[in-house]
Parts: sequence; C-alpha cells; structure tokens
Amino acid sequence: MSENEHEFQRLVGGLKIDAEPNPAHRERLRRQMLQTFEQAEGRGRRTEDRGQKTAPLSGIRRPSSVFRLPFFRLAVAAAILIAATFGAWSLFGRGPATFHQVRLATQKMPWLYAVVSRYQGGEVRAERHWYDFAAAKAYAVMDDGSVVGWDYGGGPKKLVYSPRIRALQIAELSALGVGPDSTENLMSVFAVFAAQDKVTGSTSQYDGRTVRAFEFEKTQTGLAIGDKAVSLLKATILAEPRTKHVVAARVEYQGNSGVLAREEWVVSYPQSGPASVFDLGVPGSAARVDTRQKQIGTPRDEPTPVPTSSFRLTPLEIRLPKPMFAGTPQDVRTANLERPRGGVRPPFLAPVGTTNVALGKPVSSSDPEPVIGSLDAITDGDKEATEGSFVELSPGSQHVTIDLQERCDIYAVIVWHYHRWPRAYLDVVVQVSDDPAFKTGVKTIFNNDTDDSLGLGAGTDLSYVETYEGKLIDGKGAQGRYVRLFSNGNTHDDLNHYIEVEVYGRPLRLIQAH
Repeated sequence: MSENEHEFQRLVGGLKIDAEPNPAHRERLRRQMLQTFEQAEGRGRRTEDRGQKTAPLSGIRRPSSVFRLPFFRLAVAAAILIAATFGAWSLFGRGPATFHQVRLATQKMPWLYAVVSRYQGGEVRAERHWYDFAAAKAYAVMDDGSVVGWDYGGGPKKLVYSPRIRALQIAELSALGVGPDSTENLMSVFAVFAAQDKVTGSTSQYDGRTVRAFEFEKTQTGLAIGDKAVSLLKATILAEPRTKHVVAARVEYQGNSGVLAREEWVVSYPQSGPASVFDLGVPGSAARVDTRQKQIGTPRDEPTPVPTSSFRLTPLEIRLPKPMFAGTPQDVRTANLERPRGGVRPPFLAPVGTTNVALGKPVSSSDPEPVIGSLDAITDGDKEATEGSFVELSPGSQHVTIDLQERCDIYAVIVWHYHRWPRAYLDVVVQVSDDPAFKTGVKTIFNNDTDDSLGLGAGTDLSYVETYEGKLIDGKGAQGRYVRLFSNGNTHDDLNHYIEVEVYGRPLRLIQAH
C-alpha cells in the first residue's frame, strides 16, 4: 500500500460516512483523494525546491505522516471528505430529501408501475397499478382479472370491469376516491398525506440498499381503504435518496378486530403505459353500466369511443403439465403458508409479444453436479413430473441461475420445483440482475425466507404448496440478463428440485426498436 493510500485509509477510517446509498461513492472518493494527494505532493515538492516552505500551525502537534502535506492538501482533502459525508443524502448541499420533494419528483415521471401484494388471513392477493400523474389517471389489474380505472381529471370517474359478468361500470369519483381519507391508490395516498409534507424522514434498508423512509399514521373514524372502513392507517413510503423517486411502500390497515391487511408495494418507472382500461384486457364489446347522475344535454347512454395505445396487455399462454394429485393437501406443515386458492389460476396479463425467454437457455448452479438429472432440463420445456424430467440438487441452500443471454423486461417467472407430491420448498428467493455474480444491481422479486436463513434479507412472501400450475411470480418491472432462484430443502426432505423454470419477458432491444 502506498503512503498516500495509507493516508486515505487513515483519514476515512476516522469518519462516520454513510456510503450505502451509492456503492461506488467510496471508490470514487478514494480515487479523488489519491489524485489530489499526488498532485498536491508534486506542487509541494516544487515549492520546497524554491525555498518556500509552508509554516507549521502553532500549538498543534502533527502526526509525522499526514501533516507533511502542505496545508492546502488537507483543505482539499477535507472538502472532499465533507462532500462525501453529506453526499449520500444531499445534492450540492441541499440536505436530505423531504416527502414534498419525493412526491414532486415521483409525479414528474412519465409513468409509474407498482406491483401490490396484499396479505390478509393467510391469503395473498396481487394487484398491478399504472399511474399517469400528468393526466391524473390511474389503472389497476386485480388477480381475479378485474380492471379498475380512476380518472381524477375533468369529470372525475371510476371504472370497474368485472370479467365474471363482462360489464364495465362507470361511477362518480370524489376528489380523493371514495372518501376524504380513502387510499385506494398512490394518487389518493399522496393526496391524503400531502398535508404532512414536512414529516421527518429516516434511513432504512430495502432490497439491500439504503433508502429514505417516511412514515405516516392516521387513527380516526371515517378512514377508508377502497370501500372498507378502518380505524388505523399506517403507511411507510420508501424513496431512493439520489433521484427522490418512490421505490416501495408498506401499508397496514387495522380495525377493531386487529390487522385487516398488510400491503407491500414495489415500484418501477416504465416509459409507457395504458391509454385506457381497454389496454388492460377489457374487451371493447363489454356492456357499460353508467351509474353517474345524468345531466341534461349529456348523452350518457350513447356508446363512447375506445381509446387504446401501442401499450396492450394480453393473457399469457401457459401450457400446464398433468395434475399429479387432487384436492387440498393436508400433510404440508410450515409457517407462513398461504391458503390454497381454489379453482384455476386467473390469467396473467403481459404486453403483446411476451414469450418464454428462458426456453433452451443455459443454466448454472451452486451444485454443478446434480444428484439426479442435468441442469439443462430446467429450461427444456418439459414440465411433467415424471422420471427423468427433474433435477435434484444437494441438501441445504442451493441456487440455479438462468442466463437469458441478453437484457430483458421480465414480466413473470414460473417455477415448478416438483409437483408429483404436495410439498412446500423452503426459503424460496428469486432475483434478477445484469451481474452474473449477483453482487450489484440485484432486484428481488420473490422472497419467503422470513428468518433470513440465506442471508439475503428477510422476506415477506408466503410459502406455498407445489401444484401442477407452478408458482407464478410477478416480475415487478425488473430488467436484467440473469435470473437466480434459491431454495433450502422442502417439507419432505432436505433436497432441492427443479422440473422447469419459465421466464416471460421481452428483450430490451426489441422494445427499444419500437
């Protein structure tokens, strides 16, 4: 280690610098300081050669190494260190992000996409939301295939499509949704908490990175979550410190009987979104029921045009293997187990042109020599639970990694571990990254490792029983080249199995070409 490198380590080691928000921050700091030291040292030597030595600071005993530097070297170094100390949370000295700044920065984005997981009574329900803040419109697709649209602009209205009756209901929408304290979506959440813009943020951890957290709590009668009355609403908004964009949210509702529901929001920012509910699977032929109060001169009963855009969702065509058992399994015992859904899985909507980009792609593993089978069976398209169609990995924590061979928008991952018998696989974690080593840029899209056994962070997703449908995991707007899946044995034994993994997405090169 050079003398200057040693001085850098000694100076930085004495400071409490939070460089977590930007992993490259410390390395850039190191290079800047070393370059400054080297340049200043050269100037110092030239000054001494001319007989112009710097006078010592009186009354201060100086360590023999650091204070051999001219005073301006320390001044420059101190300036860099001060910038480093505050740089993690500030931009040019403006201080930590406020909720007001987060709200404004988020609302300036062309589109916001959120995957919402609602946990209630051992069940998990999924919603997908799109937000166009400029047009004051929001859209959501529920896990039962229903579609909701909110229009907060001229003539506020709410649209609800039911696939069961194939009808689109149009209703009045108050300024904040159902009521003055309704939080149906992120727009109404922002509106409800706008008066609390001065709330103090704090440092928190999310998905392996440091974020800014803003916590809100309202306790009163008259609160509403959609059409449900609650007495306690707790919300935590997580924001990226540099961009000030919302990256996640956690919401809890509580009534007189305890916790009603808990929601986890994962947020990303695509370049495009739906123009109307018809882009989200609502058929143009759907019957329309307008419940708004009719006004003179307003032809509410006449057909309205169907606005659409190039953004169009369609159900994924997923070929399923043969079921190997029927009924509800009774012998699977593990904590945090979701209830069987009952009935077939609702269709999953994805942009037109979405395909299984993992088919035939190379697979690597933490166990390079499986106990049974070959790793290439994981992406060969065979999902049947028969002999020779599965891979068995060694006991304990193991993972497999699929190389998609190019960056993709990932909309869904479906995994079949082993559905010949009802069992639940433990500590299932699914991640996406552009780094084959999964050291940087990692995005976790599923994690039911609630006690952090794998050391990847504690998850909140529920465990589930293997069935012929496989586990469909929402891609949550993730982009990347590699998909990694972890498991840590199952409720039957300590082994890890994979029959097939499908990754539904579109290569970014094709998306950008359009």
